Amino acid sequence: MLAGPVVSNHRFASLLRLAGEAIRVEAQFGTQSLEALAWVASTVGASVYVPESLVRTPTGLRFALANPPLRVGAFSSLSLRVDGVVVPSDRVRVRLGPACPWRETALLTPSEPLELAAGTPIEFDADWPLREGGGEITLRLEFHNVAIPPLVWLEVRGTPREMEFP
Repeated sequence: MLAGPVVSNHRFASLLRLAGEAIRVEAQFGTQSLEALAWVASTVGASVYVPESLVRTPTGLRFALANPPLRVGAFSSLSLRVDGVVVPSDRVRVRLGPACPWRETALLTPSEPLELAAGTPIEFDADWPLREGGGEITLRLEFHNVAIPPLVWLEVRGTPREMEFP
């Protein structure tokens, strides 16, 4: 019997839909279109996450996004996953730059959304234990937009550095 990674039914269905869409795009527009879409997605992802911003804090982790124009809007909720595990929203905070106060993501609502403007950096801080011994982790942010599309997500991988204290 072969053993492999376990994929949830929901994730498997999503992967099948994505594969179906890729085949449809390739059939209608050619392979170069798929390559261009992959390049755009990679470039956008790389331009959103601030390199080397992922640090281990005394209570968890901290990182930043540069927020180029493609990541703007009003977000009624935000969820953070660390290695696939959802961090409770009362343990995640955001702020729009170092001069602004932290805001708990559990307090985001449609009437009190997180408003992101083009070029406004955003920092995230989470009280979440990281594995001992370090190593690479996967972060997934899901922003629930009050408009369309309803969900904007970003996934990054990195190895947390130790936070430097003055």
